[in-house]
Amino acid sequence: MFLLIPYEIETLKQVRPWANWTLVGLCTLVSLAAFAGGLSEETIDSMVLSGWGITGLIGHVFLHGGLFHLIGNMIFLWVFGNAVCTNIGNLRYLAAFFGCTLIAAFAHNIFDGNPAIGASGAINGVVGIVLAMYPLNRIYVFWLFLIKGGTFAVRAWVIIIFWLVFDIWGAVTGGGMIAYWAHIGGLAGGLAIGLVGLRLGWIELTQFDNRSLLDIMTGREPEDIF
Repeated sequence: MFLLIPYEIETLKQVRPWANWTLVGLCTLVSLAAFAGGLSEETIDSMVLSGWGITGLIGHVFLHGGLFHLIGNMIFLWVFGNAVCTNIGNLRYLAAFFGCTLIAAFAHNIFDGNPAIGASGAINGVVGIVLAMYPLNRIYVFWLFLIKGGTFAVRAWVIIIFWLVFDIWGAVTGGGMIAYWAHIGGLAGGLAIGLVGLRLGWIELTQFDNRSLLDIMTGREPEDIF
């Protein structure tokens, strides 16, 4: 067993990310209620991503297939979501999150089409926004291989590209029960949202932040990106 679990992103925190805290809480509460039988079968069925119904397109992010699925997604949402939300503001973050949710759901419906649940597509969208905003910032990661573990720091773009390659491989080979196309679509959507937001001034970095991906693409202040 080999695991990579991010636990912090170096960012300058500007506001309390209550919107992301709320999303983490809702995902956790709804999923636990479903596990415990607190939601009717009809309610759960309506929230599954299966086709183009609006309840499924949005509601699937609040359901998970098991406790480990929930915990893994909430760790990623907490780390990446807080880093974005604290800097772009709570209302813009909610708009971006649900925009990523829809883009990931559309990609899944178009390229896969099987029923799906879980917030991972939307979370990958948030990861895409991090790639746009903070490609050079360090992500601190806990690693576990069999019974050995430790921590390391890596530039955001490096580990995000690693995860993208893994998702592309999974989509091509069709292995497992993972919604790889939702991951890929979400990441692409989040990256686009982040770049457009930076270009139009909806997202602004401070003088203490590293260069954004837009800065790198336009050749501003070159520096070693490794």
